[in-house]
Amino acid sequence: MAAFNVSLPKLQIAIDRAWQDPIRNSQFVAHVEALRTQLQRQTITVPNNITGSGKNAKQLTTTIYWLESCTNDTTSCSDECVVATGEATDNSQDVALTCLREAGFKEGYKRQRTAPYSLEETIAFQMMLKMKALDEYLNSQYIAFLEANKGEHQYSLPVGADNGGDWEIPAADWNAYGPALMGELQLAANLSQFTNPYMLDGQNFWIQRFIAQQNAANADGKGDNNLFNSMQWAVSDPIGMNNAGVGNKTYMVNASAAAFVSGNFWDSVPKQMAGNHRVYKVASKNLPGIYYDVHEIEDCVSDDFVLSIKMKVYGSFELNPLGCDEDVTGILAFEKVAGP
Repeated sequence: MAAFNVSLPKLQIAIDRAWQDPIRNSQFVAHVEALRTQLQRQTITVPNNITGSGKNAKQLTTTIYWLESCTNDTTSCSDECVVATGEATDNSQDVALTCLREAGFKEGYKRQRTAPYSLEETIAFQMMLKMKALDEYLNSQYIAFLEANKGEHQYSLPVGADNGGDWEIPAADWNAYGPALMGELQLAANLSQFTNPYMLDGQNFWIQRFIAQQNAANADGKGDNNLFNSMQWAVSDPIGMNNAGVGNKTYMVNASAAAFVSGNFWDSVPKQMAGNHRVYKVASKNLPGIYYDVHEIEDCVSDDFVLSIKMKVYGSFELNPLGCDEDVTGILAFEKVAGP
């Protein structure tokens, strides 16, 4: 680019250095445990080639797949020459990946001339801040997706009651049960036939778990810590859950029933478009497998050359659309409420 000549290799090096710096890094670490866990555990199959990508594309589309077999019964013994039935199906759904959010910034040539940092270092700093904001936005949207798609409870806990899909437990009962309540949540997931479950918690278990960890070395404190550790995938995201307005909720999630699917119009290799418009994609540092499309535009505004950079994320949150039981969505919600 004529005035700025941003070097992408140098920019990537600056991003990596900023991420690895233990002091600067604190500005860029996003609170995204909820979505990060889902991305690590989801089991959908997504084609490698997303149709519609590239400079001629008008829309990003993909197809997501689930194997499904809803009949799993036994029968009386039959003639050995009779062919069995009950073939599995490759269920699928076409998905359009829309622009969910964007974040942008600009840098002026005159300010940069006297700045103590290189242009790439300045842009890397701005990019990392914007990527953090996009990461945390996606995390909040994922939690909102869980809330909107919570299913019916198949198990009645000994405390609390169902209220519109939320199993409400008075705070006194929740605290009295303590870590033993995790066993009840695991049982609820088992009776809902979750095959790939994890627990996502806001603040409900945080203090209890912290105390149990500190008492783990005590002869009479091992039990509570063992109960918490019995659920291998117990994820705590108090900041993310608070940001989504559900800090007093705990979800049991079947990671095989939900998915976040993302895509990009552009590749990591930059393309020059429309004169002073350059496009490429960069990887999120907080969310595995997520990339943001980047648009660089050079212009002259208010007696200064400026470099405008916008970052866009394309994707879709999806629920297994062809589950065998529509009431069992793979998401159970539990809420700590005020009460006697």
